[in-house]
Amino acid sequence: MNIGTLARDKDYLLETVLFAGKLLLENGAETSRVEDTMERMIRHAIGDSRPTSDYTYVTVNGIFVKLNSGGSQFQRIDKRQYDLNKICGINQISRDFAAGRISLQNMRHRLFAIERDVCKLKLWHKFICTACLSGSIILLFGGSFVDVPAAIFAGLVSYFIHTWLTRALHAPFLPEYGAALLGGMAGYIAFTYRGVHLDLIMMGAVAPLVPGIAITNAIRDMMARHYISGMIVAIEALFTASALGAGIASASYLFLR
Repeated sequence: MNIGTLARDKDYLLETVLFAGKLLLENGAETSRVEDTMERMIRHAIGDSRPTSDYTYVTVNGIFVKLNSGGSQFQRIDKRQYDLNKICGINQISRDFAAGRISLQNMRHRLFAIERDVCKLKLWHKFICTACLSGSIILLFGGSFVDVPAAIFAGLVSYFIHTWLTRALHAPFLPEYGAALLGGMAGYIAFTYRGVHLDLIMMGAVAPLVPGIAITNAIRDMMARHYISGMIVAIEALFTASALGAGIASASYLFLR
């Protein structure tokens, strides 16, 4: 082994690597990335020079890690969010460790620092980004500048409702449905006041909630032959998109019947 005295404990090594994988998976990394990062950490720690190995197995809801010399651990994953800054930070820590620039103990401390780090993006920053996205969708699909304020209003309503329902319900798909429903209603009200293309305004209402990262991760996982994880994430994204569609359909039924 080429790791320090404290890291000679197999459990310490496994716990540190498992913790890194947990942070990656909880913050939106695809399972193939999580598995590759953990493998590189273990190979460097034990001095394994093989290009491929089988120390880890990662799914959407759990991580298994073991050493050939004995010892294994499992970590269940119950929550997922999307924080690309944390993923980039963990990847940099992994590269520093694999290059020998930091010790295992130092890597563990830096991982805990990343876990404690909170998103510095304020809510009004997110609202500005939401407004830019919802408004630009109108122009991207050939709409009129007249529809932009209505789309921005509908997008802001749906994003606010989604944020509130996610904190209040702690249930999958219901926040997406409720946000699309109320966002669609707001879009229709704005359309009756001043609008030209109702369909584009509805697109602007749900644009901030489209599960783009989940769809991308599903494709990347399946291309990396992680078919089970890829299909699970794809199905989750499909249900999310269906909830958004059902919310918009419900809003249209209420106003257009």
